[in-house]
Parts: sequence; C-alpha cells; structure tokens
Amino acid sequence: MQSAMNFLKRRLSENSFTSNLPNGYLVDLGDEPQRPPVPVATSRSAEVELSRDQQVTPAPISHERIPKTDVVTDSASSNQQSGGFFSSFTSGNPLSRMKQETEQASKTKTLLAIDDQHTDWTKYFRGKKIHDFTIRVEQATFDEITVTANSAEGVTVDIRCVRAGSKISKSFKPHFLLIRQSPRSMAEGEDFRNLIIGFKYGGIPSVNSLHSIYNFLDRPWTFAQLIRIQKRLGSDKFPLISQTYYPAGKDMLTASSFPVIVKIGHAHGGMAKLKVNNHHNFQDVAGVVALSGTYAVSEPFVESKFDIRVQKIGGTYRAHVRTSISNNWKANMGSAMLEEIPVSDRHRLWVDACSEMFGGLDIVSVKAVHGADGQDYIIEVSDCCMPLVGEKQEEDRQIISELVMQRMKACMRPRPEATPRGQNQSSRRQTYAKQNPSRNMSAPPSAPVSAPGSPPDSPRRSNSITSNSSGRVQGGNIRSSAPSSPGSYTGPVAPSNEEETNAEKIRNLRKSFASMFGD
Repeated sequence: MQSAMNFLKRRLSENSFTSNLPNGYLVDLGDEPQRPPVPVATSRSAEVELSRDQQVTPAPISHERIPKTDVVTDSASSNQQSGGFFSSFTSGNPLSRMKQETEQASKTKTLLAIDDQHTDWTKYFRGKKIHDFTIRVEQATFDEITVTANSAEGVTVDIRCVRAGSKISKSFKPHFLLIRQSPRSMAEGEDFRNLIIGFKYGGIPSVNSLHSIYNFLDRPWTFAQLIRIQKRLGSDKFPLISQTYYPAGKDMLTASSFPVIVKIGHAHGGMAKLKVNNHHNFQDVAGVVALSGTYAVSEPFVESKFDIRVQKIGGTYRAHVRTSISNNWKANMGSAMLEEIPVSDRHRLWVDACSEMFGGLDIVSVKAVHGADGQDYIIEVSDCCMPLVGEKQEEDRQIISELVMQRMKACMRPRPEATPRGQNQSSRRQTYAKQNPSRNMSAPPSAPVSAPGSPPDSPRRSNSITSNSSGRVQGGNIRSSAPSSPGSYTGPVAPSNEEETNAEKIRNLRKSFASMFGD
C-alpha cells in the first residue's frame, strides 16, 4: 500500500502528466476562480511531507468560456418570435380553430355548381358578395356527390372525387344550386332523380327550379306541355310537330306514314333516335323498345334545310342557325356550320311561351327544324342543362353567373327585425293620425279608441235625452244601447221602454211646474 501511494505521488509530480490534461479538466466549468487542487488524503501514518522542489506545479489553465449553442434560447425572445406567451395556447387550441371556422362559415354562402370540369364556375364568382356574404363555390358532377336531407337541419352534401391525381373528400351544407348537368342519361345507373328529390326535400333554391328540373326528366312529359302551348297560341304562332307516344314496345303496331323518326326513352342530344322507312323496320324497332322496357315516340321525318335554336338566359336572347355539311339527316351529328342570327319576334314568342312552363324557367332553349317546304317545326325544348353554342359562350356563362347572383339575393334577403306588438300599434296610430289630421284634432282627448273595423269618425253612443221648448223629446239623438257588430253603423232608432218612462216623468214635471207658476 505504501509503495502504491509513493508511485502516485511521483506520477502527479511530473510536469508532462499534468500538461497532457485537457484545458479546464481540473477546473469547474463555472465563472468561479480557480481553486488550488486538493491534496490526496492518506492515512496519518502514511503522510509524507513533500519537499519544496518536489511540489506539483500545475499547468496553465485557460479560462475561456465555452460558447453557447443555439439549441437553448432565451424564453423572452422565443415568446416574442412566436407571438407572445399565450400564442402557444391560441394557435394550437382546437376550440379557437373551431370558433374561427364557424365565424368564417357564418360570413359565407355556399353555391353548389353541378357541372363537368370543362367549365370552372369558381372564377365567375370570385370576389363577389351578396348582403355582405362571400360566395364560396363547390363544383362536382352528380356521380361524385351524395345527399342527406333532414326536415330540421336541411341538406348535407358529401363530395368524393379525384382531382389532379389526389382523392378529395369534403362535406358541407349548400345554400344555392346551379345545375348544368342533366340528372338522367342513357348510361346504366345514371338516373340521379333521387338527388333532385333530396335537394327539394331540404328546400334548396336553384337555377332552374328543382320543380322544373324534375319535370324535364321525361321528354314526353315536357312535350305534353308544348301541346298545351300550341292549343293556346295556335299552330300558326307555335308550329309544333305532330308526335305519337307509345307507353311500351307492345303498343307500337304501325305508324300512319313513313318515313318516321323513332325516339326511344328519355335520350337527348341525338342519341337513341332512328329513322324508319317502312313497316318492317318499324316492327324491328318495336322489338328493341320492348326489350329496353321503356317508352318511345315517333314523329314524321322532315327534310330539313337547317336547324333553328333559340335560347333565353334571364333577359338575354340568342338565336343560331345550324346547317349540316356532312349530309347526315341528324343536323347535330357530324360536321355542321353554326351562325348567329338576329332574334325575330316569332322566335321570341316561342321561347317566351316555353319559359312559362312549370312555374317559370330562367334558362331555356327551343329547337326547331326549317324544312324544305319552307315551314318551321318545333321539335323539343331544353332547360338549364342545355349546352352553350356559338362564339359567345364565355359571355353566356357570365350572364348565368349574374342571374344566379340575382336569385341568391332574392332568396337570402335579410329578415326584418321583429318589433313589439305595442310598438306596431302605436306606429299604426301615428300613421293614421298623419293621414287624417282633421279627424285627429276634432276627437276629444278622452275619446276611446274605436274597435278594429269600426268607422273612426262614428259618433259616441249617448243615453241623454234632450227636449225643445215645447217639451217634446228629440229622439233623433238617442241611439240603441245594444252593442253593434264591428264595422256596422247604427242609425236613429225608437227609444226603449225605460227611456219612454223617463220622458213621461219629465213631461209631467214640466206640466206641474207650469201650472204652479201660472197661478
């Protein structure tokens, strides 16, 4: 043990050993001054006093402080950079975020535009407001949305779609609808009338109205309305083509004349239309209709020179002429030349008459065929789902957006604040006093207010009896004490038995006084 202690003493006394230690190794890392090294403690019996030349000379120690890293920052500076002490609570608090979202939602009105992605309706409503409400546009097609309608909470729409390769899912409550896509097509399973019913169930306003859109789901039903217009205006002003309706394929026995055009089901846009030249072909088509399980209509084939299309959007009218250059009997199929023409009074009458269908149509178009015989034949009418044609499609979309703005302002007009009942009565009295100043001034201060419906200037009933100098009672001022019905005026009537008795007493008193003073 003694030899081990002596070895340590000799090792610590060497300058080379202490010089190889790192700077500050034997020094506290704080700012306190350097303390002398503590000598190694040994037992009393083993203490050896070192000579002056054998004492340990420590190596020079650097007092440079270790630089602080950027990991730990001052709390005050960190709070200033992050927006204060309470910013950590407000920025990450879910309740505050929900409150901000609720306030933002209360200042916006959501417009659901049902249309394909070829037209971006967001840009037509960007920055527009109605009654200090900002318009937020959500756009999707019928097959991308689901609708849940509640009689108390309204309509909730869920959108699940794919945009730019990413899946989007959102839920919201719409305030207005713009429908530009047909709710029904020839494809299997693409009958979205259930969504139209859901929107109607929740009372969501739209352009056109949901009532009219539902009635346009079946073309024969719409054609029945055109027949009514023709009967009202006459065939000269409203030249509607003749048509035959078959509820099922088994009812298609034969046509009155050939060639005819057979339209199967509710198809539109030139689909499911066949030209039949004879009876045998007609029977073949009847078998196809029976297999499809739907209805069909037939109309005479018209050798057309061109088609006429008249549209009305709000108060804007346009007319186009389409001439086929592909020698196809369907003018809307193949190559065609389209030209805008001035709207004549005749064309304006057509579209105005059709715009009154089903309670009114804001967007409507009428299609007619100009035959080789020089006659016009109206063949169909379309609603808000009509396609836009011509060189002014962008202008037409702008007109549609302005029309939607007008309808939204009318539907979302702020309700007037409710006033107390007494305040309403006082305001009515003041209004009547201003309109009838003479009657108001002539009425005595204590005159009671007349009952509702009674004449304001009706005289007050009085039971007083007056007599003239001859002692005769003037019964003209005496009115019946029985209450009259409100609004009825009671003229002079004969006095009652009690009044006659009082009058008789007064006459007797007058006679007795006259005889006494006469004597």
